[in-house]
Amino acid sequence: MYSIGYDSIFPSTFNFKDYYFYSKIEINHQTYEFLRKKNQFIIKERHSILLFDSVTDFKYYFNREIYPLPKIIKDRKLKIVDLSLLYEIFFLGQDNRNPSNLISKGQFDKNDFKNMIFSIAGLENFDTEEKNIEFIKEEIKRLDNELKILNKKLSIKQRNSKIAEQVSKSYDRTLLKEKESKLNELNKTISELKRQRTREVNRKSKLNNLLIELNSLNRKLEEGTVKCYECGSEKILYNNDQLNFEISNTEVRTTILNSIKMNISQKEDLIYELTDEININQDLLIKELESCPPDYKDIIIYQDEILSEVELDNKLTLIINEIELNKNKLDSINNFTNEKKEAEKELLKNILDEMRNKYLAVNLDGNLSFGDIFSKANATFSGSESQEFYFSKLLALNNILKHNFPILIDSFRDGELSSSKESIMIEYYKQIKKQVILTSTLKKEEYDVNKYSSIDNINVLDYSKNQNSKILQKNYVDEFKNIINAFNGLII
Repeated sequence: MYSIGYDSIFPSTFNFKDYYFYSKIEINHQTYEFLRKKNQFIIKERHSILLFDSVTDFKYYFNREIYPLPKIIKDRKLKIVDLSLLYEIFFLGQDNRNPSNLISKGQFDKNDFKNMIFSIAGLENFDTEEKNIEFIKEEIKRLDNELKILNKKLSIKQRNSKIAEQVSKSYDRTLLKEKESKLNELNKTISELKRQRTREVNRKSKLNNLLIELNSLNRKLEEGTVKCYECGSEKILYNNDQLNFEISNTEVRTTILNSIKMNISQKEDLIYELTDEININQDLLIKELESCPPDYKDIIIYQDEILSEVELDNKLTLIINEIELNKNKLDSINNFTNEKKEAEKELLKNILDEMRNKYLAVNLDGNLSFGDIFSKANATFSGSESQEFYFSKLLALNNILKHNFPILIDSFRDGELSSSKESIMIEYYKQIKKQVILTSTLKKEEYDVNKYSSIDNINVLDYSKNQNSKILQKNYVDEFKNIINAFNGLII
């Protein structure tokens, strides 16, 4: 991974800067050979040899010619993500693991990782960039100021607003907006008053029904006795929310009846007041809807002034149109931003649900919670929990994003992963129908029984015969030199 742009995460005792790192990879049916030393890269593809002196130069070539990298907004700028950030979607190294953060910390952070996921899922939206929104707001402000200045120059509006309303396009647009606002406000007020009046009418109706029932009960009590069928009690209760009154008592019942009558009277007064207020607002609405165009002779009187200001009026109309256009753009961006946020929220939910499902498939009794694709900073992982978290995360990202990358996990049994959990993980890796590369250090008894050789669809590579801390064995030096020599002109 280091040979194709991943950050250097090596043990402190290994002086990686002294070595060349080589890989041969097929990407989109095209074979590439990569050679890296420090921050210098050499790429061999077909019959071409390309040299890059920095990770950044290599990244931009990678994006342009090999594989288009996701783009995100970072510091108000559209940026191509670093290769190390992209690789964390499908690669898990052995060192620096931290479920609460990125493994390779460069200029990008956890939020950038999420934005990269959104970009891969097709949810990028560069038009909602904050600087574009601010630019539109500033443009609206500038146009508003220009509109105020030009309006002061339109003398016909100052001298006779009725004439201006008939002949001035810009003034007509302004009045139309004002009228729409007034009409909407009046309609809203009338509707709310009517709803309030309806509620009071309903309450009054319920009180009237209650009054009828109590009066009926009063007659029954005078003619005979009312008893409870189950217990034989002659006590009758009137319940009003939290209070109970014994209305079998004549005085109490009379008091309740008078109270209800008073409430009915108050409701009638309130209904009358609301009706009066509704009528007032209806009159205002009618006045707004009435139009009183000026007489033709008045227009003739002002015709010279009207004609002299046609050009100014046209300019005002253009500015009003431009302001409305920018406001519509702003509304469109805000609406799209809200829709995008909902889509991002839904995507994260799907990823987290998939993480939870895969985790429970491995550890049915596990207590890990998945509130985010990163764990909480203070979360403590015991035993193989960290490995189970990463397993769930990498598979969820693969299954939801449906990316084309392989899955690479170094030391995939980290944390004393049990054999049963390991078997479940391997079966899930086999199900994704793509290349999966896993590494692990085996115990002697596992070698003795050829633990992985008997599993179908697994290609076992055994490096146990290689000398520890020696990446390149002596007997492969010449072969490696031949590979290097194929990079025409390179001398090591």
